[in-house]
Amino acid sequence: MSTTGRLQHIKLNGFKSIKTMDLPLSPLNILIGSNGAGKSNFINFFKFMNKLVDKELQLYVRSQLNGADRTLYFGRKTTEKLEIDLRFNFNGYQATLIPTTNDTFVFETENALFYDNNNRQNENHALSFGGELESSIREFSCSTITEWIRLYLTDAKPYHFHDTSDTAKVKTSYSIHANNRLMAQGENLAAFLYNIRETTAYKKIVRTIQRVAPFFHDFIFEIEANEMIRLRWKHKGSDDYFDATMLSDGTLRFICLTTLLLQPNLPTIILLDEPELGLHPFAMQLLAAMMRSASEKTQIIASTQSVTLANQFSWEDIIVVDQIDNASLFRRLKEAEITAWLEEYKIGDIWEINAMGGTPE
Repeated sequence: MSTTGRLQHIKLNGFKSIKTMDLPLSPLNILIGSNGAGKSNFINFFKFMNKLVDKELQLYVRSQLNGADRTLYFGRKTTEKLEIDLRFNFNGYQATLIPTTNDTFVFETENALFYDNNNRQNENHALSFGGELESSIREFSCSTITEWIRLYLTDAKPYHFHDTSDTAKVKTSYSIHANNRLMAQGENLAAFLYNIRETTAYKKIVRTIQRVAPFFHDFIFEIEANEMIRLRWKHKGSDDYFDATMLSDGTLRFICLTTLLLQPNLPTIILLDEPELGLHPFAMQLLAAMMRSASEKTQIIASTQSVTLANQFSWEDIIVVDQIDNASLFRRLKEAEITAWLEEYKIGDIWEINAMGGTPE
């Protein structure tokens, strides 16, 4: 993707365990840290923004975040407001939300910004003048700046393929017409693959899956009654067809991740929370290679607990997350602190021996 379509910098104050954040972002961002450090809170902030832009903020805060008080850092007695400042190459978005007496949020301010070539703020479109329950970002239709920001944030969905139980959505039938974008839990995987089956990207997806699962031949697409479709595949050397229930958990997750990262038209941002779950070390190597390649066209933010996966990336890709004084601290590595270690260790190994933070104190 073009550099104008990348989130360059994020300032965030008062969200969950994030008391304050001032973090530059690159095309590929790998969050490492101990359990409870705040990695998932950062990933879920983008889901918060996704709901905000879709005008589902009130429902999401009440039903998923248990109210504004639980959303703010240590509650409203400690944190008076939630402050958001997103900076793209030339565009920006700022919002301040304050909690209400009925435990939800209202907008104090909401602005779309434009910066010129000298990095100076050139335009400020006030979207909200205070008191609104939902974002006004869609209502400012005459602004191309606002429209671009809306499209970006609408695309910012965390992908989560962890559920591979018998009742997982990826294993059930889904409408053949729901095939434009791969959904966040892979529920329309079969329909999406059916839609791109004639592309070169589809052939690459199949070949990559075969590297991890040599028994896999290809997907089988059969439309069921009411124009529904489910994930089916053919085993090499057999005429029998199988469905997703006959795949191991790791193989099914790898199929979802491969489809996400190799699809013909990538979303503007891909958010992944511990994508390595259940994967063989060789599959992690392939996953990292796909992530690096995809980051040339889109932006990736992913958290991991895996030393093996972290070892596949450069120190420039890493964001270390620590819990310090009851707050999540996010920082990028500096070359001076890491160069000497890289003479003998990979980045994940340095993390494992606690030479750069990101481990429990």
